[in-house]
Amino acid sequence: MAAVQRRGNSRQSASHYKKGALGIKMGAPWFQIRHMEAPHGLVGLSANFPLYGDISNRLMSLVAGLGHRTEVYSIDEAFVDVEGIPGDLTERSFKIRARIQCWLGLQCGVGIGSTKTLAKLANHVSKDAERKPGSYPAHLAQVCNYEALSDQEKREILKSTLVGDIWGVGRRLGAQLAEVGVITALDLAQMDPVVVRRKWSVVLERTVRELNGQSCIALEDIPTEKKQIAVTRSFGAPVTEIEGLLAAVSEFAARGSFMCLPIPPLSGHPLSFHGRWWFP
Repeated sequence: MAAVQRRGNSRQSASHYKKGALGIKMGAPWFQIRHMEAPHGLVGLSANFPLYGDISNRLMSLVAGLGHRTEVYSIDEAFVDVEGIPGDLTERSFKIRARIQCWLGLQCGVGIGSTKTLAKLANHVSKDAERKPGSYPAHLAQVCNYEALSDQEKREILKSTLVGDIWGVGRRLGAQLAEVGVITALDLAQMDPVVVRRKWSVVLERTVRELNGQSCIALEDIPTEKKQIAVTRSFGAPVTEIEGLLAAVSEFAARGSFMCLPIPPLSGHPLSFHGRWWFP
């Protein structure tokens, strides 16, 4: 098991379910988890962002073979419009997944749903059914076609999913919902959307409607213009002299300026510097 570090610094950034089981938080500084090297086989690796970007581009080109339009949601996740695609979507998904594993050496989960929230839920099921035996039915591992399930099977999945695991809810809002008795995704799906909007937000109302099959979040297949960029790095060793700090900040500012040039809304705007200090 490895914790990947950001390039040239000492903050780990890889997200992995085995890491979470050890209590390692996203973005934790390396010195806080270094003691796990020997007992847990933790390995620190330098990041290679150009390589990650190249692999991501190749991954998305394969994912696009699933349907008509693709929304690249993050470096390793995408939504695909499969409406009207003939044939068995589950079988098609298994073939695309096998191609990704063969050509790129990557494992992935595929979730199919009538809304983006249900697709995310199905994707969550496809991963946990394989990683955590007994959490969901084994036949839903790797590829979960939520729309192909019976009403009872859908109900059992919603009942087995904590509300905090639903896309758009998260831990903080999940804790608030738990205080009023909304523990599972089924509890959330059964809530009155009007009441949800009044007591919480229109965003959570959309989540409730999407869990019930009403599409409220459109596919964004045209990337939106960036409103900001960030050059985020940490120091690999303690910096005690102002000269070293000024040199590093100057380099980061130069990188940020270079990244701004091809982005019209950002070019010509001032740069801001935000520092965070960790003390071992």
